[in-house]
Amino acid sequence: MHDLLGAELWQLTANGLVRGAFYAALGAGLALVIGVTTRFHFAYALTYTVAPYTAFWVMDGLGAPFWPSALAGLGAAVALSVLLEAGVYEPVARRAADRAMLAVLVTSIGVSTAGIALLQLKFGTSSLPFYGPQTQRHEIGPVQVSGFELQQTATCVLLVLGLTVFLARTPIGRSIKAVRSNPALAAVLGIGVRRVNLVCFAAAGLISGACALWYGLLYTVQPTMGDTTVIYGFVVAFLAGTRASPLRALPVGVGLGLLEQWASNWLSLQWTSTAVFVVLTGYLAFLAVRDRLPRLRPVSLKGA
Repeated sequence: MHDLLGAELWQLTANGLVRGAFYAALGAGLALVIGVTTRFHFAYALTYTVAPYTAFWVMDGLGAPFWPSALAGLGAAVALSVLLEAGVYEPVARRAADRAMLAVLVTSIGVSTAGIALLQLKFGTSSLPFYGPQTQRHEIGPVQVSGFELQQTATCVLLVLGLTVFLARTPIGRSIKAVRSNPALAAVLGIGVRRVNLVCFAAAGLISGACALWYGLLYTVQPTMGDTTVIYGFVVAFLAGTRASPLRALPVGVGLGLLEQWASNWLSLQWTSTAVFVVLTGYLAFLAVRDRLPRLRPVSLKGA
């Protein structure tokens, strides 16, 4: 019995690491958008879903191989993400003025809902099989993982690392950091804030599309596949910090993935997500009262 429980725990840990890297990449993309543009990009769920559906349509309708179809899906996610900023969020924010954040949030929810409804009209509400290259399962001691899981994890980690290097080493990356720190001053210095915002949305679209394609290969494709997953991305973005380095998303995402999987050992599957949101609620409550908590002062030993 003890060996069985130990093997199950190792398997849950491996699953948590895979899911955690996945959540970390999604969270890093969202944190970039929220931290730089201040847009609550809830339609991230739509760009996430569009990528595998576009790839499916190109494969099924046009008979293209998987990898060109996957590139088409990535392109669709990036294009949609940029189009949302340029054609929807920016005009809404400009008209809403000081209420821009709330206006963009409501608009993004509406756009996401409408876009998912259109996908349901086109492809139906049931799951679709998403066939790609063949994969094999690997046994590492008591743990079993598929090749897709290993490749997904590597891709997600590389996306986070790549985003970190992009922000630190490229001219546009340094411009993004300047806008994130002070948009008004960055504009005065000649940095194109609009161009920076579009680059951020393009990067987020690329990350969401790549994550969704691996998810589709591991499971299936369905119109609502982005809803719950992207909420985890929001959790990672807020816990890691929307103005912090993308690297902080990795330990936060892995922590959430492990918490989710370990909780399934004691809770039913429908309650595992609750454990994650309890952590988020506790963190937000702590932030709300942190400044009111008494601070310990060092006690002087002079005269003792």
